[in-house]
Amino acid sequence: MNLLLEGVKVIEVSTMAAVPMAARLLGDWGADVIKIENPKTGDPWRTWVKTPKGDVLPPKLNAYYWDNYNRNKKSVALEVKEQKGREILFKMIEKADVFLTNMRPFEISRYHLDYSTLSRLNKRLIYGSFTGFGREGPDKDKPGHDTVGFWSRSGFIYQLQQGDAPPPAPGFRTVAAGDKLTAMFLACGVILALRDRDRTGEGQEVDVSLLHTGIYALCNVAMSLGPIDEVFGQDDVVTRKEREEVSPLMINYKTADKRWLQLSLVPVETYWSRFCKAISYPELEHDPRFATTEARVDNFNLLREIIEEVIKKKPLAEWKIIFNAANLNWSPIMKPREVTQDPQARASGVFTGYDHPVFGKIEGIANPIKMSKTPSSIRQPGPEFGQHTEEVLLEYGLSWDDIQRLKTEGLIN
Repeated sequence: MNLLLEGVKVIEVSTMAAVPMAARLLGDWGADVIKIENPKTGDPWRTWVKTPKGDVLPPKLNAYYWDNYNRNKKSVALEVKEQKGREILFKMIEKADVFLTNMRPFEISRYHLDYSTLSRLNKRLIYGSFTGFGREGPDKDKPGHDTVGFWSRSGFIYQLQQGDAPPPAPGFRTVAAGDKLTAMFLACGVILALRDRDRTGEGQEVDVSLLHTGIYALCNVAMSLGPIDEVFGQDDVVTRKEREEVSPLMINYKTADKRWLQLSLVPVETYWSRFCKAISYPELEHDPRFATTEARVDNFNLLREIIEEVIKKKPLAEWKIIFNAANLNWSPIMKPREVTQDPQARASGVFTGYDHPVFGKIEGIANPIKMSKTPSSIRQPGPEFGQHTEEVLLEYGLSWDDIQRLKTEGLIN
């Protein structure tokens, strides 16, 4: 298979989700990714998700989870916070194409892993940095998971809040969703930097953060940079509306079987007539209270109540047939298990199977970027902790005596 990044060597010094996912994406396209893990603890992401009782996931279930972030990699258990360990890391960096890390700025400085230092070892090095809040500013050294940097600090959660109810808690339900989006930007930046290196012969820094990605994802923040009050009035009106203030044709409704469906009937003129007929309420179309945009705004509470009463009379399965036949812009609000069986997701190649050496055939989520001539691939599952330590160190010129000495000193596993 023609792998786009074959021959590109990536050194990953990170934990948890975002940088591991960025490295995995590069690995999917053929990069040789070496994941550096703490020799005593490993990446905490290996055991971070637990059962409802607090137990570590069963090995096969954990493989689905771990492989999603770490397939197509080698694991080297090496202590880079000690000088001897860093000397080995520096040997790797001298021959690497890409270095990726999620260390905070103060850690990078403390352990001499900054771009200035590493680029002196290898001027062709692409240096990818991921942080919660950016590498400059008063909060640059603060810790920040995606629940904090992406969901909360950016204003994302605020806009999902309903009235005076508490903001929805991302937590486990959205775990690493912001991380994965930011990871895509980091991988994209690395590929752009590799392209530039082909022309200039020199590497550069790539810098991404959860905060920037979260703000980038929000249209209303961009709007707030302009004279938004002149158009929409007070800031809260546009940035966080209660359900009762949103167009009845743009909210969700509960069905007879207590499921939920989401309408998105905009532009309204395209869908209004079809929608009225689909819900067996054709007289709504020309009802003067709802026949125009202005009338629907003036009477939106009444229209919402009418639609609520209609939708709750049929189960979701029936509305699915009716709304699809009417070619409306809508969707059921899916449960995770339903998503894995979604015929559209299956047909469009969202999921892919591969052979795990221990658990046999398992499924994962395919790389979301599809290339017609240089597709990604899954060539190996996520590595066992320290699985490739000896193999990789031998490649970098260390002897078996060196390896044994490092094990005795606790610098490798």
